[in-house]
Amino acid sequence: MKGIFLVILVSLSSIKANSQCLATFQDIKNFAYVFDAGESKFLEGLPLLSYKIGRNNIMAYIAANGRLKCYYKGTIYPVTDNTANYYMTDNWFLYQNFNIVKVLYGDKFKTLESFFVPDQDSVYYSDSIIVWNNGHGELNAFYDGQTQLLERQDIRRAKIGPNLFAYMDASNAFKVFYHGQLQTLETYEPSNYIVSQDMLMYIDQYNNLKFFHDGVIDETSTIAPTEYRVGKDFAVYISNLKQLVVYYKGEETVLMEDRPLRYLVRKNMLVYTDKGNNFWAWYKGKKYWLERFLPLSYKVDNDIVVYQDLDGRLKALYYGEQVNVSDQIVTAYNLFNEAVTYSLEPYETKVWCNKNTFTFK
Repeated sequence: MKGIFLVILVSLSSIKANSQCLATFQDIKNFAYVFDAGESKFLEGLPLLSYKIGRNNIMAYIAANGRLKCYYKGTIYPVTDNTANYYMTDNWFLYQNFNIVKVLYGDKFKTLESFFVPDQDSVYYSDSIIVWNNGHGELNAFYDGQTQLLERQDIRRAKIGPNLFAYMDASNAFKVFYHGQLQTLETYEPSNYIVSQDMLMYIDQYNNLKFFHDGVIDETSTIAPTEYRVGKDFAVYISNLKQLVVYYKGEETVLMEDRPLRYLVRKNMLVYTDKGNNFWAWYKGKKYWLERFLPLSYKVDNDIVVYQDLDGRLKALYYGEQVNVSDQIVTAYNLFNEAVTYSLEPYETKVWCNKNTFTFK
């Protein structure tokens, strides 16, 4: 990922798990509003050029005049006077700002780098880690308020997850930076690897699966599958017997004896469809049979899957509970973290969040 970024960090400690109700919409006059915890608040008198919403009740957007702004806890903050490249993770808001890398940590801006070269150096970012190399060839990491030097030479095949950063160093060693600690996993380059929240899944030199999870390596005798994905604290793969298998808390469980028609992993959620078009979900160790049919459409986020039944009504698996979102036919809908927006009439917006529905006209 190329570019210079300024990062706004929002603390997770004061945010409840079920409070991610932030969404945006326009009224009949094309005024832009934000839905925030049951209330509609005015943003701009013209449509937004673009916007991105994080999970910590923070929203960044480019206004019609090209300025980058941030909405947080009921207040709009100007960020730049010009159009900037920006990105939103679950916890941080990032944007390009010339040759300086800064982070707003607590209530003060902290300069991370003053010698970043655009289109030459790289920045990797996730929910809790920022890693970058500078014009001196140094690789640095910012985690938990501290910056530390990881390498003085170039690296290869780097990948970042919300809580870990994995890469090959100059001597071909496979390393991971996790919870502020750097450690060498292997002295050779694995054929492939993928990362997620607190998990790293890779193929070892004997063509077996290995898992690095919560700082511990788990070796298995499972022959490397051709398909595998990772979520938050779990992994999914198609075995050599074509079974759908989930690895969770050190155990492997067969969910299906045959390969699913399709499957999707998103943070805590796995959704999949069998050959009979039954629609299933797996969430935090439990398997759910949602429908006997393939939904018309579905959208997935951390702890929710919302979908249309065959009549076009909206249903959801929400934190492990099967609920109805709309008992009326919906033609289009959006999912912003845990907030679902849809319209039943022109210039009307309904917002479903925390199992409550709000209507705005």
